[in-house]
Amino acid sequence: MRSFVTFACALVLVLPYVAVQGSQRAAAAGPLTNTVYLPNITKMLGGPDGWQTPFIVQNVGSSPTDLTIDFFAFSDGSLVKTRSVTGLAPGTSIFHDPNSDTGLAPGGQYSVVIRSFGSPVVSVVNEHQNVTNTSRQEALSYLGLSSGSTRIFAPYAANNAAGWLTTFIIQNLGPASTTVTAQFRDLGGPSTVSVTRTIAPGRSQFVDPRVEPGIAPGGEYGVALSADQPIGLVVNAHNDAPGTTAPRGFSYNGIPAPSGTNVFVPYAQKNVNGATTRLIIQNAGTTSASPQVRFRLAAQFATPIVVQGPALAAGASWIYDAGTNAGIADGEYGVTVVGGEFAAVAAALGPTSVAGSASTDARSTTLYFPNVTKTLGGPNGWTTPIAVQSTGATSATLRWYRFSDGALAFTQVLLFNEFAQTFKVDPRQIPDLPDNSQYAVVATAGPGGFGGIAGIVTELNFSGGDGAMHYEGVRPPAALPFGTTGCTPASAPSGATFHCVFYGLPAGSVPTSIAVSSPSGGSTAVSPNFFVVGVDGSIDVPFHASAGGSRTMTITVGAQTASGSFNVTAPSFTILFVENKWGSVTVKTLPGIVCSLDVLLPGGQFLNDDAGTSPRITNAQGNVAWIYNKQAGVTGTGLNIVSCTSGAETPSNSAPFTAP
Repeated sequence: MRSFVTFACALVLVLPYVAVQGSQRAAAAGPLTNTVYLPNITKMLGGPDGWQTPFIVQNVGSSPTDLTIDFFAFSDGSLVKTRSVTGLAPGTSIFHDPNSDTGLAPGGQYSVVIRSFGSPVVSVVNEHQNVTNTSRQEALSYLGLSSGSTRIFAPYAANNAAGWLTTFIIQNLGPASTTVTAQFRDLGGPSTVSVTRTIAPGRSQFVDPRVEPGIAPGGEYGVALSADQPIGLVVNAHNDAPGTTAPRGFSYNGIPAPSGTNVFVPYAQKNVNGATTRLIIQNAGTTSASPQVRFRLAAQFATPIVVQGPALAAGASWIYDAGTNAGIADGEYGVTVVGGEFAAVAAALGPTSVAGSASTDARSTTLYFPNVTKTLGGPNGWTTPIAVQSTGATSATLRWYRFSDGALAFTQVLLFNEFAQTFKVDPRQIPDLPDNSQYAVVATAGPGGFGGIAGIVTELNFSGGDGAMHYEGVRPPAALPFGTTGCTPASAPSGATFHCVFYGLPAGSVPTSIAVSSPSGGSTAVSPNFFVVGVDGSIDVPFHASAGGSRTMTITVGAQTASGSFNVTAPSFTILFVENKWGSVTVKTLPGIVCSLDVLLPGGQFLNDDAGTSPRITNAQGNVAWIYNKQAGVTGTGLNIVSCTSGAETPSNSAPFTAP
């Protein structure tokens, strides 16, 4: 039986303001754990009802953490103030409202650097204008950045094209000053225009196409940015010139150079609540490539609708409107893009609202949603459905933690029956969650090859104007700085997925081989077909490890070889066989978790019985059972292999059977 979830993210303006603890930096309790960058933070920019950017910071670790939050002025890069927070508990969040912060001047614009000492943190920013004039409100959202790249892509930019204008905020995430080159490539042809900015560490610079020579009014562009330090990017798109009847806007994060051969867009729509998705797809590789776009109906087991795009030169973008294809029925979809290295933006355009999101090539085993709500502020208040897409996982478990005290309030499991399938769910359909409530949600992926998930939160209110925005699920913060080859986590239990990231490889190359050493000798080969070196010279290879001990992944690209090591410890929970026979299996493990069964036949092939061996959820006593079809003519000894997922850990256990 398939189940699926919804959850909601709220406009943080309705939250009580958490008082600033002074402008002096407090002494940190421990070493620096991670840093999060917010490129664009404002207070009443444009007037009392002008642009404001409340943000939330969530502790996603297992220990309390101390924070320092530095605000740097856009105008001269000076440090304006520091907020200090001590003892932020695991799973809980703090909220900062610049409009209520007396230490920030009205009309101010800032880049913000958040340092966490004790546990990793993530952040989400909501950008708002005309909050008190709801018929003309605009709502946008972007993610705080814990890592960047020396090559960033912005598939869509415009200079007053049919009323649309995009402004860029670039932040330097590196330790040294850098010069950023942004190359604008006209969607209507091969012409390009370059814009440069020199940016100090932690600071941001602004790019407005209206004042840049050579960026013609009325044009639409794909933009590729390069630097010698890792950078981050936020793109704000507006259609709100004076006299515009229905102001609209959306934001998206710049997309780091992809190194996967599949790009995922968890949510697209056609004629849903009056909005249809416009996909803007950019070639983020080194050579010409043609994107193939696959639309899969949400929550359905159906053949995808395939759209073949044109050949795109490196850096070029192509716009595809799902509304122009009669073969795509009205409804909600998960989207994948294959055929090269691509970056994509999905903009859901309606007559009075728009929400935008960025694609990912990452296969994340854990995603964080820092601020999730159900009818926050009343029936027309902020409620946010979420779309969760399989990037190879067979299941996803969502845990809802109360915003106030971090307590677990609700758990739900999604079971996927095909690659790239999307489930979209709505918290208003979950009676266990009370109205006017707020949560932080953690989603973890179940087993499945290079398994993982992607997710997008759609924030909605119904008070008028543009009350729609998207933000993406946040990956765990990078443990290693950009440019440092290695595997993370450095150590984890059997059944964890380790990500090994390698740098300095030839851009656009396909690995010759990828191998992971075994503690008992020998090695396991990883298929290189899913990976390609990004234009920043990096490649991210996930590996699901079962065998304990120290292991090393070695990648060969042409004449170059690089290695990274990790340690696999004992699993934190057991999987015990209660019954084990040819045709039936029962195991006992933790309650309320997802388990899957693979049957290895005596001849070395796996049994194909989608119904009989499909993933199951353990009962309150931790038991789960399968009865599967016995394939005719099978004799000899095989293996029943059971894998179960708790958090980011998916260990396995096996037991032999004799057939017939």
